[in-house]
Amino acid sequence: MSIAVKRYKKLVKELLFTYSELEYVNEVLKDAHLEFEIYYRNYCDNNDVPIDDLNKQNKERLSTIFPKKQVNVDEAGIIQHNQEKEEDKKKNKVFHRMYRIIAKKLHPDKFSNKELSDEVIEKINDFKEATSAYDKKNWAKFLDICEKYDILPTRYEKINSLITKEINDTNKLVQKQKLSFSWRLYECGDDTKCKNKLIKEFLFLVFKYSV
Repeated sequence: MSIAVKRYKKLVKELLFTYSELEYVNEVLKDAHLEFEIYYRNYCDNNDVPIDDLNKQNKERLSTIFPKKQVNVDEAGIIQHNQEKEEDKKKNKVFHRMYRIIAKKLHPDKFSNKELSDEVIEKINDFKEATSAYDKKNWAKFLDICEKYDILPTRYEKINSLITKEINDTNKLVQKQKLSFSWRLYECGDDTKCKNKLIKEFLFLVFKYSV
């Protein structure tokens, strides 16, 4: 096995781990955002923080700190999605070649005249998962299925570079999520002192208001 192949296999495992970390953080944040809002409101009520007045007085500042996601709509009212970046086009071409091989090996039409054994059902389900991962650009899951069926890329240097960048970008996103006040409140656990200090920091950052 060449060094490039070994590096590829190592990078796929690393990408899987990085994606699982992001998935875990996002799952935690689903509840953590609500928990932060509830604790924040209770803290303001218990400490006579005029939160409603602060919100009204700082509308412009709030819109800058917490900008709403812009949606582009054409004259007919149809949402216009951002054009695919050139970098993503190159990435998709690499993975598309591998997807075509998956389709040749696992497409359900290949098994239309065969008995639905456990092995056949597994292959059909893997094809569905690979297709979903490909459509959602979940390259970790996609490459994991490719590994299972020994589907390898043709140009290792290129795909290794793409995977490395995907790992770096995903790690940056994980770190960004972990800097959020919701995540930091979650990390406080049952430490009330830690939580209160965080809320004070939030109030000062957003409103320049000191308790």
